Amino acid sequence: MTPLLANAGIPMLFPQAILMGLSLFPVTIIEAFVLCRSLNLPKGKALLDVGLGNFNSTIFGVPLAWGLMFGLALLTGRGFTWDTDSPIQMLAAVTLETAWLPPHYDQLFWMFPAAATGLLIPCFLASVLIEHWYLARCWKSLDRRELFRAVLRANLWSYLPLFSVGCSWFLINVQRYTKS
Repeated sequence: MTPLLANAGIPMLFPQAILMGLSLFPVTIIEAFVLCRSLNLPKGKALLDVGLGNFNSTIFGVPLAWGLMFGLALLTGRGFTWDTDSPIQMLAAVTLETAWLPPHYDQLFWMFPAAATGLLIPCFLASVLIEHWYLARCWKSLDRRELFRAVLRANLWSYLPLFSVGCSWFLINVQRYTKS
């Protein structure tokens, strides 16, 4: 029988997938609007195709981004062994280990929003690539470079509010903790 370890850390794959799933509708609206304006597309077709592209980037991109960050944490060879004596060192540990949080359960109030916000960066990259790939198949008549630039711009506009909300969530939690 193998014992369960209570200090195994927290994998962020499922929480991140849930958060990204919740943002799917507003992200689709923002990106469809940007793509319609950038590429002069019909609104209904753009909304449907962008919605399906975002669904694909959520289903495939979030696990891909998480896996890349988990692989990066494994490659550093530092898994949960960071010297976390200072807040800066702890933030560095969480930044590098966004896929699987270190087992500092008393610090989850800030580590969780920091990790969720940090995971937005690889999720953004995965979204751009997956959505461009998907939309290039839907809109074959468009120039691929022009489409890539438009998808990149649309994702910048949709991820900026997500990143702002994540940073605010982090700062509010830190502020609450320091007041108590």
